This record gives sequence, C-alpha cells and structure tokens, in this order.
Amino acid sequence: MYVTPIHETLDTNFLQLEESIHSKENIKRRIFLRFAFFAGNTFVVTALPFMGNFVNLFGSLALIPVTFVFPSMIFLKVKVKTSRIENNMWHCFNAVLFSLLAVVSTISALRLIVNNVRQYHFFADS
Repeated sequence: MYVTPIHETLDTNFLQLEESIHSKENIKRRIFLRFAFFAGNTFVVTALPFMGNFVNLFGSLALIPVTFVFPSMIFLKVKVKTSRIENNMWHCFNAVLFSLLAVVSTISALRLIVNNVRQYHFFADS
C-alpha cells in the first residue's frame, strides 16, 4: 500500500504514455521496474540489519500524526462551532496526546538507530 506512489512515479517517468498501459512494451518495462525496485529494496534491507528501526522512525514521523492527530485537527477545524464542548475537548486532548507520543517515539527511534549503527556493520549476521 505504501509503495503505490513509488510505482505510480516509476510508471509515469518510464512507461510510454502514448501507448496502452497493457501494451507489450509497457508490461515488459513495468515488470523490469518492479523487479529493480524490489531488488534494490531487498539489497538495502540485507545491508542494514537494523532496517526495522527505520520503519519505527517512519511510523513515528508519519503514521502516528496522520492516523490520530490529523483527524482530530480536521474535526476541530470543521465542527468546532457546531459540536459540544466535550467533543472539542476530546479532540484537543487526542491531538495533544498523540503529538507528544509522536515526538517521544521519534526520539526513541532515532536513539535506537544511533545505538545500532554503533553496534552493527553492513551485512551483519547478528
């Protein structure tokens, strides 16, 4: 799901747009692009034994705010005048709490990455 924008960018830049998306040439290019992307991705993941820590960093920077903070902010922007004070307070609480959680988890993920950079080397077994 998160790779879809990358696939779209690759398709836009490398496929022959004047031809059909299902033409033989475009299908060959698409298969090659997908293979090259996943091969490069696999190489990076095997080179960095602590790649999961970057997933933690991405989650703390992007997924927590988008999942929890953004909907509450939208609610407050759209319905602040028409909703009850309890609803507004709840959404303010959610926005503040999960913003703090995002900051703390980002610091934690960065600390974990720094510690693992000191401990591991490329293509480490353990």
